[in-house]
Amino acid sequence: MSTIASRLAVLDAVPDTPAVVIDRGVLQRNIDAMAADAKAGGKALRPHAKTHKMVAVARMQLAAGSRGLQVAKIGEAEALLPSGVDDIFIGYPIVGAAKIARLLALAERVRVSVSLDDLAVAEPISRAAAARGMRIPVLLEINTGMDRVGVTPDRAVETARRLADLPGLELRGVKTHEGQALSRSSTVAETEREAYAACALMVETAEAIRAAGLPAPEVSLGCTGTARFDVRAPGVTEVRPGTYVFYDATQVAHGQATLEDVAAWVIATVVSRPDAERAVVDAGSKVLSSDRLNQRDAPPIVGRLVDRPDHHVVRVNEEHGVIATPPGAQLRIGDRVAIVPSHICPVVNLTDEVLVAEDGALVDTWRVDARGRVR
Repeated sequence: MSTIASRLAVLDAVPDTPAVVIDRGVLQRNIDAMAADAKAGGKALRPHAKTHKMVAVARMQLAAGSRGLQVAKIGEAEALLPSGVDDIFIGYPIVGAAKIARLLALAERVRVSVSLDDLAVAEPISRAAAARGMRIPVLLEINTGMDRVGVTPDRAVETARRLADLPGLELRGVKTHEGQALSRSSTVAETEREAYAACALMVETAEAIRAAGLPAPEVSLGCTGTARFDVRAPGVTEVRPGTYVFYDATQVAHGQATLEDVAAWVIATVVSRPDAERAVVDAGSKVLSSDRLNQRDAPPIVGRLVDRPDHHVVRVNEEHGVIATPPGAQLRIGDRVAIVPSHICPVVNLTDEVLVAEDGALVDTWRVDARGRVR
């Protein structure tokens, strides 16, 4: 049974809506495919678990050969420890005494590394780790164009030099999130160009750090939309995709996946049909999030219907999702629809549990273990 057919097969089996459904077979296929791509390219694979936040999925990734996991927050790491993970990278600045205490407690249980971009972040971690006789591996965050966090490449060597002098820390290299490759592109060729530019900049930056006599064995990049290029880039040592486990409408739009590769979707019910041009479903921003398609010059799409390519969720309020419908659309009140969100990561974080389907039937329920772990 095709993925699309399996989604439609479970529409009426879902006890109530809105609900997030995961296709276990497609999920496993996605996990295996990324692991194979990373291995073929000679890269270590460290999936970003903030996409799924589930022990069950983390176990699948580790079984497929992932070196460990990345998380955004310490709370996610704590919640995912039952997966058996023994190597966790926290790709977010750790600031404040409470978080540093939790970081060191976590480091007593498993190998933990962190990213940062400022000495003001590094120094308190250094003092606390040194006082405990610990060394925390650190990757220097590089801004390759996302303009979010990270030092610019011209500042990397000096920052790395100062990091390397701090007790309690171990400089391990550089990392980035090259998400700008998606927002700047609308074709596969443009995404490829942006991806390789980010890879080259990271490799050059690491080489400059090494030329200064400093350690930089790791060159780590993380973005599902560029992963197929990152795994082939010379000098890159690690890739950290997250969304690949489920994919979403953004990844489909960028050609990273097809609808058959999408392993997660939202089932919703039409609750209003106020006119011929719109239908309203019971999945609003509290289910689908308000994230739109991440693509240059993209229309304001929050999601798309699986079996109706000309039906898009174009607006969400907290409890309402508005679908723009073409002339003659047959949606009626009470109909159920399967929606592929534009961005799956916040969707998973908005639900306590997901329904698990296989071969068109519901077979299990998984708890979203790290839901709401934002500290």
